[in-house]
Amino acid sequence: MKQDQEFERLFRQEFRDIMPNTIWKNDNGVYSVFGHYQIVPEKVGYRVFCAATDVGLFYTTKTALSWCIADKHKAYNVARELLTTDTKLQSLTQDISTRATIADRSQKFEFRDAIGMKLETKIIHKKQLENQIAKYVNWAKYIQYKGFNNETVRTSRNTPNKAGR
Repeated sequence: MKQDQEFERLFRQEFRDIMPNTIWKNDNGVYSVFGHYQIVPEKVGYRVFCAATDVGLFYTTKTALSWCIADKHKAYNVARELLTTDTKLQSLTQDISTRATIADRSQKFEFRDAIGMKLETKIIHKKQLENQIAKYVNWAKYIQYKGFNNETVRTSRNTPNKAGR
């Protein structure tokens, strides 16, 4: 009985210590991120909550998690840009899909050709937004990885370098 209580106490203490660095998914599909954020799947996208405050709807879990990482590391400009860029990408993707469907249903070649020409610029813009989001996601991966590695980096700086000079 005492061993169980001791084990439970140690487990709670350890879990509390690692909670600010954990990302886990519960049985309902909701992600708990760093003990402060929640990523909830919806029909279209993922809604992010920060301490029970609705942040916004993201297109993918990658962008939602990247927003959480940026916010955790106080990179508020990156977080804001990530949210706005992701929202633009969502609406542009839906617009392209709708216009392509309309063009496919049309019987007139001129109409299909006109829509196709307009879609080309939208597709280029979509690719630019995807590249911008990829940069933000890669930045978030780097920051998160750096945060994990910096906890134990160079703990023994005072030891002399024994490699040949």
